[in-house]
Amino acid sequence: MIMVCISASRVRYTRGVHTCFIRGFLSRHAFGQSVTLLSKPRHALAPITPIPTCLGNAGVSVSAHPENASTHQKGDGCMELDFSGSNWVFRHKTTRELIRGLMVLNICSIDPLVNHSYKLLTLGKRLVGPWMLRRLVAPFYNQFVAGDTEEEMGRISQRLAQSNIRLMVAPMLETDLEEDHDVHKEELYARNLKKTVSLIELSRRQSVLEGVRPICQTKHTAHLTADILTCVSSEYLTLDFPGRVAAVEAVAELMAEAGAAGDEWQPSLTSLHPLNLNPSVAREVLQCLQRLHQLGSACVREDVVLAVDAEFTYTNPAISLLTLAMMKVFNTPAAPPIIWNTYQGYLKAGVEILKEDLRMMESLGDGTVRFGAKIVRGAYLEHERARAAELGYPDPVNDTYEDTGRSYDRMVEVMLDEVSSRRGQHSRQVIVSSHNEASITHAASVMTRLALNPVSGDVVFGQVYGMAENISIPLAASGLLVYKSVPMGNVNEVMPYLSRRAAENRAVLKGARREKQLLKEELLRRLFTLRSQQ
Repeated sequence: MIMVCISASRVRYTRGVHTCFIRGFLSRHAFGQSVTLLSKPRHALAPITPIPTCLGNAGVSVSAHPENASTHQKGDGCMELDFSGSNWVFRHKTTRELIRGLMVLNICSIDPLVNHSYKLLTLGKRLVGPWMLRRLVAPFYNQFVAGDTEEEMGRISQRLAQSNIRLMVAPMLETDLEEDHDVHKEELYARNLKKTVSLIELSRRQSVLEGVRPICQTKHTAHLTADILTCVSSEYLTLDFPGRVAAVEAVAELMAEAGAAGDEWQPSLTSLHPLNLNPSVAREVLQCLQRLHQLGSACVREDVVLAVDAEFTYTNPAISLLTLAMMKVFNTPAAPPIIWNTYQGYLKAGVEILKEDLRMMESLGDGTVRFGAKIVRGAYLEHERARAAELGYPDPVNDTYEDTGRSYDRMVEVMLDEVSSRRGQHSRQVIVSSHNEASITHAASVMTRLALNPVSGDVVFGQVYGMAENISIPLAASGLLVYKSVPMGNVNEVMPYLSRRAAENRAVLKGARREKQLLKEELLRRLFTLRSQQ
């Protein structure tokens, strides 16, 4: 049996989990392939001195980032992962950035500001205009957003690469029910499609680290309104499982036809059977299929993963329908899955939703359709609960934070078992998107138990840009593949995102406390160092 250990700068797992994950490249003798993880960058990066760590029985060559990071080695030759270090985790941050991060995290814990953040942002836009609003919200914008130009995104990508972290671009394009738009819907769709395709291309151009593909995220509410998705969801949920399989097959077939026919495509409004949609809704769905085919084709052309975000419970069934259809069209047996869907751990039905879609994969294309999943906790908790209370239906969200943790961990286990059962096929892939140390620890322990190759690209980790540096940096230093979800857009586009980030920071305050403590420790360390030098 191959012994996989987690090697890292100060790696400690609670509950005695000892693993040692690889960095650098794999020997062909161990896994039958050679994977280059760090390519020659497009622009010069600051030099990083590798640290020798353990050599497992797999014949793996291991080196670690960051430069001169302290380590603690167990007697069995494996390191312990430690998320509590501050002196090297924040080394790449300027003092100004540390102060800003601490301020933002503290403000995000003030309930009145969080509760009314979107209203305040909207009011600010009306009163002072976009230019002045950006100045007022600059600390939040700069903390969580790369900017709105490729040059700005390129700088962020280069900086992340210095810590062995990869880019996952997040367009800020979405709508909710009955939201008004400043332009006609078709013009809005065309603009969103053009921007998303450009960000897919940007993801490839600005990808510095090789070995696995860059990821670009999208939301289907950028390409079809939440109102239409809600209508489709209601109809989709009336179908039994065979009916849902038939619906996915029908949508996939129509999507492929739309791509082949181009502007000449004129499908029948009844061609979406077994979905029984009224003509106006059917027309919009069919038009959307052309746009989604263009997105999928761009991802195949650029070799960039498209991770479709989950949104609201009343739109998610339709989002899954469309995304599974995209998988049927674009996730061919010849390559790893390029279309991924997102699953939310804070939902009571989260595990069952994931299992049903995996079952769906076995029913599509004789089980040859490949499947990718992004597992998240979810950022719409308060919205979902408020809507359930208003409309009088059962709360879809788990009752407690602990329940969500258990649900999330179970979903990760399901996907890791899927990866393990298809070892070497690259037909199942997952990104473990979490800011929770316990969940990260649990995922790594399961990977160790299943002896999964940590640099194959089948299992990667992700956190939001501007948060959880104390998790991302040690994970990347340990040799795990880590992405940062980096938003791109102007203030007007990212206002809903900034509002959710504030709500999410409050929801994960237990984790944020550790980050704030580490930020304070690093600021104090720098202050005392400065004084001692005077």
